Amino acid sequence: MKIAMYGGSFNPPHIGHLIVADLVLKSINYDNILFIPAKKHLYKVIESGATDNDRVNMLKLMIKSDNRFLLEECEINNDRISYSIDTLKYLYSKYDSILDDKIALIIGADLVSTFDKWKCAKDIASISNIVVVNRNNLPIEEEYNFSYYKMKKVNIPNIDISSSFIRNQIKSNSSFRYFLYNDVYNYIVSNDLYK
Repeated sequence: MKIAMYGGSFNPPHIGHLIVADLVLKSINYDNILFIPAKKHLYKVIESGATDNDRVNMLKLMIKSDNRFLLEECEINNDRISYSIDTLKYLYSKYDSILDDKIALIIGADLVSTFDKWKCAKDIASISNIVVVNRNNLPIEEEYNFSYYKMKKVNIPNIDISSSFIRNQIKSNSSFRYFLYNDVYNYIVSNDLYK
């Protein structure tokens, strides 16, 4: 089995996340993507409006109809800051007996230039296949980090959807329905999230 990890706040999870996951799987010929919601992030505060439990429930609803997509709760069940190296080590201990290749780590193009600053960056690169996707119209530049860490690029169509945009749409009482998987939309409405 070939597994890729896709971390983030998923606050809320939206169709852009599904599009990226599907395109990456096809491009790198992997079997499954683990969606890994973060509890604490080193550089970013996870906005309020939904509980950790809400984010997990929304992810479950979003990925339930595609058996290639799995939920992994190792970060959200941990009160420490999430570091990719720790998550990778955990995933290898959990899935080692069924892995056919290195775990792929999906990151956005906006993170390539600062990858050197990640905790144990060289170790991450040695134990994973780093997959870089373009994000927010940022080109994937062939720069030092890209070649040094042997990152593989996957070009995806520009998906101008973000969780922060959706939260802002909800706060301003604007339309947001079709940025979301239908069950996620219904969950947000029925639980009055992000108001």
